[in-house]
Amino acid sequence: MSIPVVGLGAGGHAKVVIEILKLNGQYELIGFLDPKEELQGRSVLGVPALGSDEQLSVLRRRGIHHFFVGLGSSSDTQPRRRLYECALTQGMKPVTAIHPSAVISPSAALGVGATVMASAVINTGAQLGDNVIVNTGAIVEHDCIIGNHVHIATGATLSGGVLVGDGTHVGVGAVVRQGIRIGVGVVIGAGAVVVKDVDDSQVVIGNPARPRERC
Repeated sequence: MSIPVVGLGAGGHAKVVIEILKLNGQYELIGFLDPKEELQGRSVLGVPALGSDEQLSVLRRRGIHHFFVGLGSSSDTQPRRRLYECALTQGMKPVTAIHPSAVISPSAALGVGATVMASAVINTGAQLGDNVIVNTGAIVEHDCIIGNHVHIATGATLSGGVLVGDGTHVGVGAVVRQGIRIGVGVVIGAGAVVVKDVDDSQVVIGNPARPRERC
């Protein structure tokens, strides 16, 4: 029997997750919630818009208990985190979406609500927190520890034993050297090469990566 699930947020990331869940075959995609007025009455890949986030409690009373976050992050992971935590407070349960082409070691551990996209690799002994995105073709090498609400963007590579704090965004194509410690709420720019530890809340860019002020 299929599990009914609702998406929170629409857009490009939502499309990818919808396709992953359809490939999985275990879920019935009921619809998605998004406050944008232009989306009302429309659908995303055949999944209808049901209204804004206020409808979540209504869906819960209808017996829909599972959700996914369809909002990605280009740098700021906090909106995604807020959606996730809002749904939890409503008694909803996050679903884990893993593309069938992803390679995940049997000794790796994934937190709840993780999204692992096509051709991603999560290697031996890696530990991922809750509500983490490992995007298309990203690599999380052996013994990495990834905090909650982290987004490892398309094509990024974390070498062995990297530690990433909660809410950090690792940009497209970034490379992190083995054993590096990255703090909480960090933004690593696209294509950055990280060879030194990064303190909490820093933005680092370039090769080698250096801090810059947040906008």
